[in-house]
Amino acid sequence: MDKGKIIVGLDIGTTKICCIVAQKVEGKKIEILGSGVVPSRGVQDGEVRNIRDTAEDIQAACAKASSKTGVEIKKVFVGIAGAHVRSSVYKLGYTRQNSSKLIDIDDVKLLEEQVKNLNNEPGEQIISYQAQEFYVDQKVPIKNNPIGVMGNRLEASWHVITGNVSSTRSIEMSVEMAGLELIDFDLEPLASASAVLTDEQMEEGVCLIDIGGGTTDVAIFTKGIIRHTAIFPYAGEYITQMIQSKLKLRYEAAKKLKENPHATSALFQHIPENKILTVNNLTGLPPVQIQQRYYCRLVNACLEQIFNQVKNEIASSYYKNKLNAGIVVTGGGAMIPNLKNFVEQFTGYHAQIGLPISRLSNLQDKSYAQTIYATSIGLALLAADNSEDYIYEKLEKIQTNSVATDQQETKEYEQPVETKRKNLSWLEKIQTKIGSFLLDEASIKEFEDN
Repeated sequence: MDKGKIIVGLDIGTTKICCIVAQKVEGKKIEILGSGVVPSRGVQDGEVRNIRDTAEDIQAACAKASSKTGVEIKKVFVGIAGAHVRSSVYKLGYTRQNSSKLIDIDDVKLLEEQVKNLNNEPGEQIISYQAQEFYVDQKVPIKNNPIGVMGNRLEASWHVITGNVSSTRSIEMSVEMAGLELIDFDLEPLASASAVLTDEQMEEGVCLIDIGGGTTDVAIFTKGIIRHTAIFPYAGEYITQMIQSKLKLRYEAAKKLKENPHATSALFQHIPENKILTVNNLTGLPPVQIQQRYYCRLVNACLEQIFNQVKNEIASSYYKNKLNAGIVVTGGGAMIPNLKNFVEQFTGYHAQIGLPISRLSNLQDKSYAQTIYATSIGLALLAADNSEDYIYEKLEKIQTNSVATDQQETKEYEQPVETKRKNLSWLEKIQTKIGSFLLDEASIKEFEDN
């Protein structure tokens, strides 16, 4: 993409819809021109449940971004997540007709066609796929590409991402109903990683934890390559609901309490037993008195629930001992005070809070240097990296579109290998998006029984 071209990243989240308008600048950086954020009404656990509500919220977020930037938003790059998305690894291959000829791009494209023709589970579609390693005559895997190698049989391991057709279509319809064109999807864990992780971290080995509103995403990188991802429905909303339930508060009061940095902490041991919080709950009734230590112990228990899942994912990823850069936490949940210390104590890994600033140029508005913008900024970055289509016209008069009227399991598993995105650029539309999703039922031990 040429310098100065405008791009739009649209994060359709459980608690908020965020539209980021940016432009490509020097190197791999972007400059944020403006944004629009509105509460999300039609999304649950990362999936669109109410198309009309989501469309209206998308339109509202984009209208806000347009009014701030003078950009007529027509096309958007959207994140995709949710329990319906899963990953599988397939080892596919064929015997070449002319083994005396060096392997070329056409040979590799034949492998790609095998991926495209895979039989998906009923109701599923391929979202993306990535070649992870190649084999020529079943010899040592080739880390890059096999072009120029001589051999009889060509094989490759492919990481294939599939999603539910209806869930994916719900996103598409929401965007269309908002009067916009959806250019492409990208996986939200990959977007957040693009925004907050450095090349050095991904090379040395790092686990990214994105605690959103409805879901928590896990993405593990080593040697510069994404190795493992997972998603589970314990995140910010889960914490809010536990606070609401256990402390018998209104939802809004519970949410406000959670977001109060002077009241909330990921740790509770340092809080005096006798310290009391005063919470305005129901209108017309006296404020509620809450023991802060008990409250923060509840928050701590919720975080333990989340990070137990994280520890399980790390253990099952084969990279438990290769995370030299530790854990990076981002998303709205990363704003909880003392979270870094909690993660280090609970997991045993070095931890840090991931801010989406490493690839931002001329960051005049410091408000974007927050974890809540990680996914939306990451989507804009991926759009800038991967597409030539995100071009908009800057208008003197802002125009907004009105909301329209109604209108897979592993076949042969292979360990991931070291294939960087740039090594696959010669294949047509091979997208380096990856995700595997886990939904395990669990409960808070200490508080669910009380």
